[in-house]
Amino acid sequence: MKGLLVLGLGLVALAAASELTLQERVVDLVLEAFHNRKVVQWVYKKQAMEDVTETEYPAGPFVRLRVKLQQTQCPNQPGSRQDCALKRRGRKQICLACVKFDSRSGGKVLDRYIHCRTEKQQPETETETTRHEEACSTVQETGEAPYHPGVFAFSRGLPS
Repeated sequence: MKGLLVLGLGLVALAAASELTLQERVVDLVLEAFHNRKVVQWVYKKQAMEDVTETEYPAGPFVRLRVKLQQTQCPNQPGSRQDCALKRRGRKQICLACVKFDSRSGGKVLDRYIHCRTEKQQPETETETTRHEEACSTVQETGEAPYHPGVFAFSRGLPS
């Protein structure tokens, strides 16, 4: 009987440890979106995360981060995305990701914005940066009830 209890507790602990953090889930979403593009011929791996912000809202958590990806030696084919060695002089990508999760449905993605560019591209112009920030703000506001000062939330009129 004790053996079953220990086994059960061990499985619960293993399941809890295997759950991905929100940041890891966002990186997985970035890699999935990036590898699903038809022009991507090689598998890329995460090298580093930067500018990570995680904010809790009533509708659910919002995660914004930049992730650096590097090209590997494996071709981008289903099933070939594991245990790939990095190319010594492989291409590098910088991806901006903004993801809003739904707290009511077990962390389902409400909205997301992912933009990747090669590291060697010229720095983004102010217009491009503004466009990306506006897209992230739109994702951040997803699912939030608009606030209208002075408006009362009565569904019926008061009795006369």
